[in-house]
Amino acid sequence: MDQLEAAAVREWAHAARSALDAARDRIDAVNVFPVADSDTGTNVLLTVAGGADAVGLVPVGASAQDVARAFGRGALLSARGNSGVIVSQYLTGFARALPAQAGAPEVARCLGVAGRAAREATVEPQEGTVLTLADVVSSAAATAADAGADLPTMLAEAVAEALRALGRISAVHPVLRAARVLDAGACALIVVLDALARAVADERPVQVPLDWLPTTAAHHASVEPTGGAFEVMLLVSDEHPVIDTGAELRRRMGSVGDSVAVVGGDGWWHVHVHTDDPAAAIAGAALGRREQVLVRLLAGAHAGGSALTGRADGLERWGVVACTAAPGLAAWYASSGAVVLVRCPEAPVRAQHLARAVTDTGATHVALLPGTGVDPDEVAALAAPEVVIEALDATDEVRAVVGSLALAGAGPTAQGCAAARAALARLDVHAVDVASARTVSDAVDALVRAPRPVPAESLTVLLQEAPGDGLVAGLVDHLAAHHPGVEATVVGPTGHGPALVLGLD
Repeated sequence: MDQLEAAAVREWAHAARSALDAARDRIDAVNVFPVADSDTGTNVLLTVAGGADAVGLVPVGASAQDVARAFGRGALLSARGNSGVIVSQYLTGFARALPAQAGAPEVARCLGVAGRAAREATVEPQEGTVLTLADVVSSAAATAADAGADLPTMLAEAVAEALRALGRISAVHPVLRAARVLDAGACALIVVLDALARAVADERPVQVPLDWLPTTAAHHASVEPTGGAFEVMLLVSDEHPVIDTGAELRRRMGSVGDSVAVVGGDGWWHVHVHTDDPAAAIAGAALGRREQVLVRLLAGAHAGGSALTGRADGLERWGVVACTAAPGLAAWYASSGAVVLVRCPEAPVRAQHLARAVTDTGATHVALLPGTGVDPDEVAALAAPEVVIEALDATDEVRAVVGSLALAGAGPTAQGCAAARAALARLDVHAVDVASARTVSDAVDALVRAPRPVPAESLTVLLQEAPGDGLVAGLVDHLAAHHPGVEATVVGPTGHGPALVLGLD
């Protein structure tokens, strides 16, 4: 094949997804940077799968350029994690540079553009990672093309040089060197590029060998955790032609966290950051319409890669998705174990956003807490193949909080889901317009003393704003003095709704 043809690009997208699916466990096992959360293989697989799905929608007869652009754009919109965002920008950069007729010299130039695009997406490029590997691929491809190699030979030599350099590159990075592992993102990129080389070589079906990937896990005990506790990802529409939206988003995310990656294409920016303050990151991204705002606790990301369906006690593990219109509660929900979908004022939460959050739990059974973040019609339209979804009766913020507390207390299992349903059925809710010690104590007394089938045990207090001096302490003292059997949990601020909402169970 002298030129990169549309059929080869289609085959590349589908072969890359299949190869990453087979390689996921091994790549997850060596993931220690930027966070040792064992999910790089999963993240890049989901990213490339989104690109492959987009390619499947491109009409027959489309050009190689059109197919490549669909691959890049689909990957960008589906990107997961730091490595997934970088790979999506690599694919997008490749597609943007691809001319109508692309032989070995032109494709080599595209690989160079792709590597530079991936590097520019990060605020603090790290050597010894996928970015360094991309440079090696670009250099090897240019050398082979200059020597007169045809397209299949050039790509094969670039992949071969990447494999030879992988260990040397990874040893440059102190975290990878200490853990004695290869860079997981670099491993994933080699799998993707090998799929391209074999698709161009007219292998049918494409078989990407994975015997070079390690089969043992990283020495995670030697890796000190760094950076923010939460991962925030969202899409931002590019609505500011006067400013460099990507650069401004990178600057703003860099001020609230690390592992920043911001990639753009077709009027959208995909933002990724690790931070201790998800609400600040979400607010900082308000440069356009914000959609698909997802927050999760990094310590529980993907629940350890692809081993997602079981627990040590033999009970089936459930995932949890919590939807909220309160960015200030995102960290709270995520800390309780949920993948959090935040609705911003500019755009509604769609069924496809819910489906992404469900996928990101990594579970085959998911409890959904709609809260104030999603319209019931979108919940009804939610489709997630091979996943059983239980939408709990938690259609306001306090019920979502109570459901989350019940799931966290009983564990994310079928039993925990049943406990959450029971707690929500028992819940008495009362809104208070003015939050003062007197109004709160009066509302609590009225709730607790109202006739109930069983005595109340817990009180959830949802605050619109940060509590004034003594309000929470006064509430605790009042419960201790007058209702000693009731324990309070105070959550907030929500930034919306009544001044205070009480939920008694």
